[in-house]
Formats: sequence, C-alpha cells, structure tokens
Amino acid sequence: MPKKHFLCTHHFVSDQARDQYFKNCKNLPSKHWFARAKSEHAECVQHWIGTADFWFCHWIADSDEAIFDLLDKLGSSELFTTLPAEMDFFASKDNEVDDIYGVNSFVE
Repeated sequence: MPKKHFLCTHHFVSDQARDQYFKNCKNLPSKHWFARAKSEHAECVQHWIGTADFWFCHWIADSDEAIFDLLDKLGSSELFTTLPAEMDFFASKDNEVDDIYGVNSFVE
C-alpha cells in the first residue's frame, strides 16, 4: 500500500514542555532531527515552527497511527499534541505534473 501525505498541526502541552523540546534539540543538526523523525512506516519530510502556539510538519506515512506510534516511541507525545490531516494530493514546484489536480477530481 502506498504511503500517504499528512499535514500535522502540533501544540506544546505547556511552556515547560516547549522549553524541554528546545533543550533536547539544542545543537542538533537538521539531518539528525529528520533522521530521528523517521521509521519504516512514517517519516517527517518538512517542518515549520515559529513563535506562535501551533507549528506544522509534513509527513509521509502509512497512516496517522504510524505517526502517533513514532512520536510515542520518541517521547514527543509527552511534550506536544498532534493533529494529523491526510492530504489527498501533494504538489511541489520541484515535482511537475501535467494536470495539477488530475490525480483526484476536486471539481465535479
């Protein structure tokens, strides 16, 4: 079964959890961060975080449960909550397709 794209919204459970997360990631190269956020069934491929309460990641996974399983294994689920939303289609300027919405019919 092919993997699916998920956009995940994350939210720290507390200010202390946020501080702990950044302490855990201090001096961690991005390639190591992404290597940790990967299993046979789920992989984080993009990550956006700012000063707002919510931050976002793009995952490629078998299911939302595969994402939750990996976050649980890493201990991350103790620091933040996650809301995965499966995306039926993914487009990128680096991945040219002939019909941008041809894979799925969004317009009847």
